[in-house]
Amino acid sequence: MPGVGAMQHACWMHAYKGLLDDAFLSQLSPEGMGMYHGRHFDAAGKHAAPRMPFFVAEMPGRTNPIVGLVRGGPTRAKSAAGDPVPPELVSRFPFELFGIHVAHDLHRSGIGRALVQRFARAALELGENSLILWVLSENKPAIAFYESLGGRPVGNCPLTLGARQYPQTAYAWTTLAPFAEGLAPGARHTH
Repeated sequence: MPGVGAMQHACWMHAYKGLLDDAFLSQLSPEGMGMYHGRHFDAAGKHAAPRMPFFVAEMPGRTNPIVGLVRGGPTRAKSAAGDPVPPELVSRFPFELFGIHVAHDLHRSGIGRALVQRFARAALELGENSLILWVLSENKPAIAFYESLGGRPVGNCPLTLGARQYPQTAYAWTTLAPFAEGLAPGARHTH
């Protein structure tokens, strides 16, 4: 998972500079992020949890061909950092997109949209019809992206990273049916 860890680390260093505490960011490493993702795979490199879709986008010819990732699964009752999530959101939206990252030089290229659409289709294949994700409330570019895909804010709770708490907002889709047709809810075909 070194390519995944390196890509996610670069994404965090770009996207969260100024949003997260510098001391917290400085203790993150590409190797640590790669190991975090690696624990979800078996020795043959297959994802070990079938109800936890994990997709990467690759672009051959780049120093790191991994240019994006999306992963998720059943909605967590606590954040990855251990903060409790409002129980009504867990029961109302039983499937969660845990994280999406795209190389910062490829933002607005369609890779993120394609990853979310692929993830939503996987959720549908697993029998899910709604989706929730959490975003730092100050992460305006990410919020604009989720809203462009039809996500709507449905709740808030804090996220503890390092020694600080940050406000985060839950965005949700109450139906995933439009994703099955290759469209985000509210999106239109353009010619």
